[in-house]
Amino acid sequence: MFKIWQFVLFFVLCLVFALLFNLPIQQVLPHMQLPPNIKLVGVKGTVFRGTAQEIVINQFPLQAVSYRLLPSCIPLLQACYQISYEQGTLDTAYNIFDDTTEISGMRIEYPVTELMKYVPNVPVNPLGRVELMIDELSMVQGKPAAMNGKLIGRDLGLDNDGSKISIGDFQVDFTGNQKKYEFKLSDLDASLDVAGKGEIGADGQYNFDIKLNAEDGLDPKVKNVLDVFAAKSGYNKYRIEQKGRLPPNLTRQLFQ
Repeated sequence: MFKIWQFVLFFVLCLVFALLFNLPIQQVLPHMQLPPNIKLVGVKGTVFRGTAQEIVINQFPLQAVSYRLLPSCIPLLQACYQISYEQGTLDTAYNIFDDTTEISGMRIEYPVTELMKYVPNVPVNPLGRVELMIDELSMVQGKPAAMNGKLIGRDLGLDNDGSKISIGDFQVDFTGNQKKYEFKLSDLDASLDVAGKGEIGADGQYNFDIKLNAEDGLDPKVKNVLDVFAAKSGYNKYRIEQKGRLPPNLTRQLFQ
């Protein structure tokens, strides 16, 4: 037989669960410490599940967003969500004790032409699409602390007066923290053999070293572009070595 205190405790737990289940997400959002480069637009629903018109990350939107709480994390005193959007899904876990957030499985894909709107004074018109995959992202008090993943350029090429000069696919593996990002560049299925590495510091200083080996049948216009941006190191071989400092606004986006 239930004792009185057991019945009261059971009733209180059911009441708390019911209140949480129906708690509007708008009452929780003001208490969440999101990075300044992430904005939520049109969020509707409860803390357990709902939708958002879009999530904007560094001016790039994730659209048709829906989210749901993963109850398996509750015993660990973590708030874990699975977020689905137009281009994929990602998992998040928020630890209430140390105010850290872990994000995994994030995938975003954009046309290169869309990304070029944010890169001024590019002398060529690149084509293709870019896929960003973040394997793990750790944030402390809303600020990125560590991240690793890859950036894949699919079916890249150049616009040649309405027709496309195809170059192929390339991949950049990266890892970083609040002090520095390191990356490694390689080709996947491309008419250019590429191998390179580089790094970007929190002060905006960057340096990279990239070696390229062109096939004999490479379009002459692509070779003309290589002659402008790269130093020739042998027959059909090029090298790009560069050091400099990123614009302050771009540095803030990477390390804020």
